[in-house]
Amino acid sequence: MNKYFYILFLILSIAITSFSQRKTSEHKLKNIAGLAIGGESQTPEQVKQKAINEAKVNALRKAGITESINSYSDYLRSETENSYEELFTSDILSNINGTVKNIDVVNAKMSVTPEGQIKYDVSINCTVVKYKTKKDKTFEAWIENINPVYKVGEGLSFTVKPTANCYIRAFIFCNESYVLLPNDHEDSKLLTAHTVYTYPNPNIIDSYEMIIEDNSLDRETNRLVILLLKEDIYYTDNVNYKDITDWIMSIPPDERMIESFAFEVFRNR
Repeated sequence: MNKYFYILFLILSIAITSFSQRKTSEHKLKNIAGLAIGGESQTPEQVKQKAINEAKVNALRKAGITESINSYSDYLRSETENSYEELFTSDILSNINGTVKNIDVVNAKMSVTPEGQIKYDVSINCTVVKYKTKKDKTFEAWIENINPVYKVGEGLSFTVKPTANCYIRAFIFCNESYVLLPNDHEDSKLLTAHTVYTYPNPNIIDSYEMIIEDNSLDRETNRLVILLLKEDIYYTDNVNYKDITDWIMSIPPDERMIESFAFEVFRNR
């Protein structure tokens, strides 16, 4: 990492931290218990993850977050099962009033029930982030021209018309995860309210070419997630579904607007 990039990264990190602290509060918790009993088809690792998820929910309750527990449980289930459809087409992310981060599993004990089922007892230390704000219902956008089906080699393009000044981030989830916006050719810029913007910028790129990287697949389901932000904050972590959704959840709900679109990509059609 060169000196310039390190300084820029440090400035962004400080800015994001300051931005979040204005609208969130953090609560460090220790030795929060979680328990899970597995089904017939679940592996020990899956049962352990269920127990950790249960501990996360218990941490939320202990921190005083109760009204969104069902939404958070749904989020954890979709996270574990990679259910992009369920997570991004529901109100789960809008209804959640906090999140759990910095999870440290301090104890994990596996046993077997008298019925022969795998059982996990875990204990975690973590930090609960509580939101001080609610979703801004006036912060919306019209997003159009995304097709339900594409052929490999065809181009994706779309238009965005926000109701407030904002910045755009876009991700694609399929077998892999991708950051679509911003990119090497299209920098982050302020979008003006009630103005139509086309992506990609036709003066820079014709379209985003559709591909299927796995040669064994003839078709692939993609999910385009468009995130509009009131502040110009950047995603700088690993490019994968879990880290991206965790980052989205770290942003106060009144500062973000999420839209999601599913489409199929075929090799031949």
